[in-house]
Amino acid sequence: MMRLAILGLLILALVLLIRSFFPPSPGKERIGAATEMVKDPNCETYIPKTEAVVRTLRGATHYFCSEKCAEEFSRKS
Repeated sequence: MMRLAILGLLILALVLLIRSFFPPSPGKERIGAATEMVKDPNCETYIPKTEAVVRTLRGATHYFCSEKCAEEFSRKS
């Protein structure tokens, strides 16, 4: 029984030692991070705010999925 406990502790120490040589992958940090989504008023597609094309029209800020949608919306308004 004591041998089994010692063997278990040695395996645990070995696993922890091996894991310390490999840094966590950068993708794991982003998995839990929430990204704010915004709606394109022209095509009504939701896109990440950080990737949106931003335009201010008549004092209001609008977020678009592309330059094409921004131009179409500004022509309609």
